Amino acid sequence: MQPGPHHTWRLPKSGAVAKVWSPGTTTEAALRETRIAQWLLRCGIQAPRPVGTRAFPLVHIARYYLQVTFAEDLGRHPPGPADLAAVLRHLHRLDVPANLGLAKFAPLTALSRRLRDLPAGTLSPDHDRRLRVLMAETRTAWRATSWGSLCVIHGDATPSNCIVTPRGPALIDFEGTAIGPREWDLAAPGWSRDVYGTPAGAYDEFTAVYGQDITAHDDGRTYRDVLTPVFAISAWLYLAEYSRTEPDLRPEADRRLRTLLADPLPPFPWNWRPAARAKAEAAK
Repeated sequence: MQPGPHHTWRLPKSGAVAKVWSPGTTTEAALRETRIAQWLLRCGIQAPRPVGTRAFPLVHIARYYLQVTFAEDLGRHPPGPADLAAVLRHLHRLDVPANLGLAKFAPLTALSRRLRDLPAGTLSPDHDRRLRVLMAETRTAWRATSWGSLCVIHGDATPSNCIVTPRGPALIDFEGTAIGPREWDLAAPGWSRDVYGTPAGAYDEFTAVYGQDITAHDDGRTYRDVLTPVFAISAWLYLAEYSRTEPDLRPEADRRLRTLLADPLPPFPWNWRPAARAKAEAAK
């Protein structure tokens, strides 16, 4: 089982994966992931093929109706930087489909909603005020950025959402897939290098295959002043939300908040610890 907002279960005897969507997920949202996978397959990009006699069963468990989708298990072979770059380059070159119901990418809207949903007391009044100022500045910078032509983006283009298969690299998990700037997907590998310490050679390999280095675009201003704050707020929120039930994550969440509230944001590297490493170090 893989935890997260939704839960993914491997079903070894069937060669399938069951995705149990979090309560409150709409039928349309879960169906959209199946449609995106089918569209990618038609376009020559590997993705989990929906399996079962029903593409989208609705399962009733006790008092809850849970959305559950079933798809082909593509295995556990992680990609190299070149694999991720190649599949993203293919994705970004596709014509935007008209029939998938893809929304326009609006990360700050989602972040604002998550901030409002934080329990009272998560932030001190001063921290809350400073974070709101950062959000407002970032929103202004995002709207003022000239992104060029929009395309279909994955929305969470990390190695954990790419799997190497005998048929080529595959993309999985399409909750964040939308119509947006390709720069968002391209920033994820640079962010991993600058914030979590992924070897610089991995990012160099990624950019060589994709053909663009977003961290150098516009002298780095787009990456540094627009994309980085959005990634950073989201990464802090992730730990702030989970530290309510995983107290070992609280020190790392606090560390991330201190970085966020520095004015200006500190230079790279930030040396943040991924959640799994933060928990392992806390347990020592």
